[in-house]
Amino acid sequence: MDDPLDGNEGSDSDERDRYLAAMQDLTAAMAASGTTFQERVEPVLAVGREHLGFPNGHIAVVSGDEHKVVASSGLPSTISPGVERPLSETYCKHTLNDSGIHIINKASESMAADPAYEQAGLEAYVGTTLRADGSEYGTLCFVNDDEAISEFSDWQQTLFEHLTQWVEAEIEREIAVDSHKESQRLLEATFNSPETFIGILDADGTLIRVNETALGFIDADAADVCGEPFCETPWWNHDEAVADRCREAIERTRAGETVRFEAEHVGADGQRISTSVVARPVTADGSVRKIIVEGTDITDLKRREEQMEFFNSILRHGILNGMTVIEARAETLADTLDGAQSNYAETILDWSQDIVDLTQKVRSVLNTMSDDGLTEAETIALGPVVEGATKKAASMDEDCTLRTDIHDDIEVVADDLLDDVVGNILTNAVEHGGPGTTIEVTTERVGPMVHLHIADDGPGIPPAERDAIFEKGERGTESTGTGFGLYFVSVMVDSYGGNIWVEESDLGGSDFVVALPVR
Repeated sequence: MDDPLDGNEGSDSDERDRYLAAMQDLTAAMAASGTTFQERVEPVLAVGREHLGFPNGHIAVVSGDEHKVVASSGLPSTISPGVERPLSETYCKHTLNDSGIHIINKASESMAADPAYEQAGLEAYVGTTLRADGSEYGTLCFVNDDEAISEFSDWQQTLFEHLTQWVEAEIEREIAVDSHKESQRLLEATFNSPETFIGILDADGTLIRVNETALGFIDADAADVCGEPFCETPWWNHDEAVADRCREAIERTRAGETVRFEAEHVGADGQRISTSVVARPVTADGSVRKIIVEGTDITDLKRREEQMEFFNSILRHGILNGMTVIEARAETLADTLDGAQSNYAETILDWSQDIVDLTQKVRSVLNTMSDDGLTEAETIALGPVVEGATKKAASMDEDCTLRTDIHDDIEVVADDLLDDVVGNILTNAVEHGGPGTTIEVTTERVGPMVHLHIADDGPGIPPAERDAIFEKGERGTESTGTGFGLYFVSVMVDSYGGNIWVEESDLGGSDFVVALPVR
């Protein structure tokens, strides 16, 4: 099952937060006790209604052409337990013929002549087939009687799949008490979510159960940690401040409070991750009986925040203000000087304007940064980008030689900062290559990627240093820069879904390889 919390580029920070909140609510609903089937599933249906955006959720059993609602949450006047109607007059007949999630966005347009719409008049619907004991049982549905669905996002589909798994497990439990072990296995599938660390504690903070995801991170068996004070287990005891944060959260949860905090953990292999942690009380008869602790990996989100902080630090040093002054002075010089000196002033003016423009673009990047990429990527012709960047790089050294061999029809997935990405690499090659540097820019198609090679005959980069030059703040020993350029290049290429690395050039220097996806 794909999940929006796996850190892939397609995941949005707002959707991550909404999905996390939904899963936390679902875990709490599953932990609530109930003596009947309706008492157990209605809190889960309520979670689905809230986070999927529907006023009603219900479960129906189907037998032949008979359709009967057996559990419902919301809209009790129109859809409630016990309501029966022919399957042929329900939206569920379409769901049972669909292998996945069946979505109807605007029934008044797509189902105007359908008997189901004529009978119920529901405008929006999402449902899936429920199976139990190896056979088709019925449907899980959420409906809206008068509003269409604007969208049904990936995280909502994932939540719907989790709801389906849990409801099917409850159906198994209801229709076959003697199949408890099988039902428990299905419940474990949700408990052992590979994206979330989950622990269940006694009210005194003693760990009594933990999922496989959390155990795998510290390479331990349940017997190694269950029965121990939770805050003294390996997830927390590597750092006293982290353990204290956990201890404080448990104390507050014991008093009935839901506590959220962030923490850093060290795995058995030395891997460090950041998590968003929620500690929730489970109460019965007015007192806290159990505590559920969930941790979700937010390491990628923290990395994005670090990148934003770095870009902000560059802007805070006055690039925009400083370059505006330089631009004004260069414009004055260009108007008053003659000959070669006037040309030099024009070059300074052009570069100043380019840098001011780049600074404005970076500010725009910071305003739009999110987990699904820094900016909105699109299909861009590579040839004009390279042509413009080589002209700018050539102006740095009249004796350098730049040769390009770019096919006219090559298009890549990027954005309007690609010219600055390519320009950074080219100007870096001119600056560090020495007088009279030769630079060759070529491309090759490798599977779904285009490899842009920027090769030079300069002194090259030792293999041991090739990865480090793309890190934040890194610069060569002879460089007077900030370490911004190649880090910026790396971040932007990563946001396009590409990669960048350095090889030894056939010319004897360095070959910067930029791999960019093709739409």
